[in-house]
Amino acid sequence: MPPPIKLFSSIPSSSKPKKLPVEPLPSSFSEKQAKKAVAALLKHHEKVSAEKEEEELLPKEDHIWLVINTKRGSTRKGLMPVRIQLPHPPLPPPPTTSICLLSKSPQREYKDLLAAKNIKFISRVVGVEKLKGKFKPFEPRRELMRDHEIFLCDERVLPLMPGLLGKMFFEAKKQPIPVNLNRKDLKAELGRAIASTYFHPSTGTSYSIRIATPSSSSSSQVLENLLASVPSVISNIPEGWENVLSVGIKTSTSVMLPIWNSKLQGRFDKSSSSAGKTNKDVEMANEEEEEEEKKEPTTTTTTKKKVSNAVAPEKEKKKKSSTIGSANVAKKAKNEVIGTPKIKSKTTKKAVEA
Repeated sequence: MPPPIKLFSSIPSSSKPKKLPVEPLPSSFSEKQAKKAVAALLKHHEKVSAEKEEEELLPKEDHIWLVINTKRGSTRKGLMPVRIQLPHPPLPPPPTTSICLLSKSPQREYKDLLAAKNIKFISRVVGVEKLKGKFKPFEPRRELMRDHEIFLCDERVLPLMPGLLGKMFFEAKKQPIPVNLNRKDLKAELGRAIASTYFHPSTGTSYSIRIATPSSSSSSQVLENLLASVPSVISNIPEGWENVLSVGIKTSTSVMLPIWNSKLQGRFDKSSSSAGKTNKDVEMANEEEEEEEKKEPTTTTTTKKKVSNAVAPEKEKKKKSSTIGSANVAKKAKNEVIGTPKIKSKTTKKAVEA
């Protein structure tokens, strides 16, 4: 039998991520500031998690996000995320983290494939037919999203996912991660996908990348993931560091703690064309203003004539009688000719009847 054909034609070439050279950290990027921000964020998380344990029965797992704000948005948008390898996994290992695999139909074929490869860390396999049928209503889709933390997806059916899953998966930062199910070493392929984080190209000016989980990561591990992910993310942003406004970290419920900010020199200055005017240009501008002042009286007389010409037809229109009230005038003229009818009172009526 011939080898299976890889169907990648459904994915446009513009959405395929290209390997770009990693941009190093600038000299103004301070690792000490990054270390202080990580320590302060973890301390804040401990305080908030202690309060949640007293108030909530089953508090949700929190994550640490790398936030990069840019000066200008991008026109590049695609479904294929860019994989970023980290020194430490951003999520706790299975079975603590529930993983769902979205595959082609029939899903039984891929369940048997996982069993044959002795892959036991996949919690559930859902085929495209199931997404079109059982999980088409809103409530089953929402339960599926809540039950699993990571969604791996066969890259051959990735273009169908936005229409089948809906915007709730993308708003909850649970976009499907593409994997190649035709790989010989399938276990390693799925393991790399789970242990990595992802950069999702968008047209906005803010990017969020998950780099750690406070409950399963120490401060040193968070710092290593942070320093390893920043250059890889910046290399996928148009114009690189020149387009970056700020870099910071935050949890799902906290405020962003800044780590690096771009210099604001020249951003609010006047343009070079206006700032570089010579004395001759200023003199020419003054002469033009004087000429305009001389022309102003002639222009005012012409404008007055135009206004008077425009007001004249309006007066003529006012002189013309309108049709409103013509019926009352006709009634008055008729009454003058015929005479107004006399209205009989009730007393006269009674007298006539008697």
